[in-house]
Amino acid sequence: MRALYETIKAQLARIDFEAIWPGFTPVPFALVGSDQVYLDGREIPKGDGFWANTSMEFEGAALATWCVDKPETEDPELLAANIVHEMFHAFQSTRWAGEGGDEFALMAYPDDLTAYRIKAAEISFLLNAYTNSDPAALTDFINLRKSRAAILGDAIIPELISEEGEGTAEYAGLEALKQLSHEKYEKLINESHIPMLTDPEKLFSVRFISYFTGAFLCLTLKKLGIDFYHSLGDPRPLFEVISGSDTLAEGFQRHYSNKKAKFDDFLTAPHKVIEKNAKITGFDPMNMWRLGNQYYCARFVNLDGEGIPGPVILNLKPGSTSQVVGIVLHLSK
Repeated sequence: MRALYETIKAQLARIDFEAIWPGFTPVPFALVGSDQVYLDGREIPKGDGFWANTSMEFEGAALATWCVDKPETEDPELLAANIVHEMFHAFQSTRWAGEGGDEFALMAYPDDLTAYRIKAAEISFLLNAYTNSDPAALTDFINLRKSRAAILGDAIIPELISEEGEGTAEYAGLEALKQLSHEKYEKLINESHIPMLTDPEKLFSVRFISYFTGAFLCLTLKKLGIDFYHSLGDPRPLFEVISGSDTLAEGFQRHYSNKKAKFDDFLTAPHKVIEKNAKITGFDPMNMWRLGNQYYCARFVNLDGEGIPGPVILNLKPGSTSQVVGIVLHLSK
C-alpha cells in the first residue's frame, strides 16, 4: 500500500490542476486499507471517519480519501483521477456539503414517467452535442431541460445541485485522466461513461446519473468553446449558470453580426440598383440570408426563371417574402 501511495503521489504531481478549473489546487490524500490509513509519510489506525471515498476534514484541513482493498490490482492513473474527483469536492468546500447533501430530497424525486422520458431525450441531445460538437443539439438539451423543470418545479433543484456537485467533480477527474493518459480517458468515456448514460435502468437513479450528465455537460461546453467556469460560491448550479447566462445571446449576436457583415461588405463596395419586378422562382436556402427587406444571395437566385449568379442583393416588396422590386449588383458585374 505504501508503494501504491508513492506512485499515486507521483501521478498527481504530473497534473496541471489549474488547467482543470481556475483556482483548483490539490489537497493531501489518504489511501484507506482494511485496518490502516496511509497518509503522506505515515500510517494511522483506521477510525470511524474513514469509511468512504470522499473529501473530509482531518487535523484541521481538507483530506481526499480513497478506499483500496487490493493495491496490487489498482491502475495508478485511474486511481489518481478518482482522487482528483475527491480533491475537487474539497475545492467545492462547504458549498457542496451544505447545499448538495440533501440525499433525502433526491430520493423523493417524483415518479413521473413524462419527466423521465424528457430526461432520456435530454441525454440523447447532450451526447449528440458532445459527439458531434453540435451547438444546436446543446440548445435542444437546454430547452428540453427547461421544459422538464417546468413540469417538476422545485423538485428538480436537488438534481441540479447533485449535477453541480458530483458532475463537475467527475469532470475534474476525467480531465486529470486525460492529462495522465489520453488512451485511458477515451476508453473510460466510450466503454464506461457513455454506456452509463444510455442505460435506461441508470436513468432512474437521479443521483447516480448526475455524475455523468454533469460531467458531459462540462465536456461538451469545453468542446464548443463555451465558458462555463464559475465561482463555486455561486448559489446557482451548473445548469442554471449556463442556461441563465448570455451564452445563447452571445451566439445569436455573433450570428446576427456575421449576417449583417455580408450586407455591409456588399453595400460599401461600388454597386448599382436596378429596378425589377419579379418573383423569386429558385434559390439556395443554405446560402441566402434576409435582413430587413433585403435578401443576400451568395451563390445564385432565379427571378421569373432567369438565373442570376451571386453574390447579389434583392430588394423586396414591403410585406412580401418572394416579390422582388429591385436588384443590387456590384459595378464590376
